[in-house]
Amino acid sequence: IGGIIDVVSEYVPALEKVPIPGKLAESGIYPFDRDYKTKCAGKLAGYANETTLDLECFAFFSFSPIKEQRLKFRSGEVVIPAGVALQGRLNFLGWEIAIDLAVSKTRFYINAWMDPVDLKIGAFRMRIGNRIENKVAVGGAKFLVDVKTAPSPSALV
Repeated sequence: IGGIIDVVSEYVPALEKVPIPGKLAESGIYPFDRDYKTKCAGKLAGYANETTLDLECFAFFSFSPIKEQRLKFRSGEVVIPAGVALQGRLNFLGWEIAIDLAVSKTRFYINAWMDPVDLKIGAFRMRIGNRIENKVAVGGAKFLVDVKTAPSPSALV
């Protein structure tokens, strides 16, 4: 949201003087991996010279009902996987939920996680979705399913 406000403030200078809380300014849609800035640092700056685009560096949704598609642009090539694919992370006021999803005729894959949810009503406090590892709360809930179909026997001959 902060990036949108920066762009709009070029046309409406009065917006530059409006203070925006940090968590609101950072709210938005990001790549799935929280460490994307480190993994994609050189790639994001130089995509004009790349031959292919690494979808891991972006949040995306794609749909290709029959087969994998390859889209060619001056800056490179984008590979759209067969089926439905969705990958990204939503940050809303500092709370995050992320999903990496791929559904096709041969695969159902979902990898998702979320931050814990804290509910506070007066003195009452409840945390939902804590993940426990070695008896220590380490973060939010995770969900992973990866189902692949086996090739037909005639394909193996």
